[in-house]
Amino acid sequence: MRSGVKLFFYQISNKAGENVYFMRRLKIILVIILFVPEIYFSVSCKGSDQFNKQEEINTSAGEYTVYIINNNLHTGIVIPVNSESISHISSLKYFKNFELIDIGWGEEKFYQDPQDSFCMGARAILLPNTSVVRMEGYGSIADCSISWSDFTVRLILSKDQFIKLAKFIDDSFRKETGDELIITSKKHSGHIMFFKSVYRYHLFNTCNTWVAAAIKYAGFDVSPFFIITATQLYNEIKDQGTVLKSLK
Repeated sequence: MRSGVKLFFYQISNKAGENVYFMRRLKIILVIILFVPEIYFSVSCKGSDQFNKQEEINTSAGEYTVYIINNNLHTGIVIPVNSESISHISSLKYFKNFELIDIGWGEEKFYQDPQDSFCMGARAILLPNTSVVRMEGYGSIADCSISWSDFTVRLILSKDQFIKLAKFIDDSFRKETGDELIITSKKHSGHIMFFKSVYRYHLFNTCNTWVAAAIKYAGFDVSPFFIITATQLYNEIKDQGTVLKSLK
């Protein structure tokens, strides 16, 4: 199918000649036709590995363990709740009683109410929309359900890298005058909270793009360019840390 679509657009492009504006529009349409179905349905691809034992990490002083976890529609950064993260991420004042926090980013309506609706999912992908940051507290890494995830990658960060990551996350929140956060919803007695974000969500800026950008900002050799799907993110970050569960 893709080869036929490409041939169709190639034939049209020959007729377009020097019409640069026309060609740009054709390229955008081509990208949407080729990639939107792949992006939407990629979430159904599950990893088959099992990680049944509790994750135990012994890090040296000044090192911080961070996890990148993907589970269906959700891709998150799991970080420890400690003095460093609390001092640099203002929203953690709501999660001081947890050991870990799972932080993700996504389109505002679809992320907070992920109904099994192709139309809503397509809207989230095709149109530039407002977004939210999602935060969920956990007592341990075992509670994060690594065994249920599609993939999990563990990263070890230096103190400087961890602070940079925390700064990137904190800068993703929209704040009112006086640095007040904008809470959009709460679930499970406040164990899950959503906050307004400064970014716009669209086809080329997904939750996976956001995670890749965060890791790059922390100092890892990762490029967020054209990281749209969870598969693309996994392939970009798998060599940057330890794969606890691989994507199949």
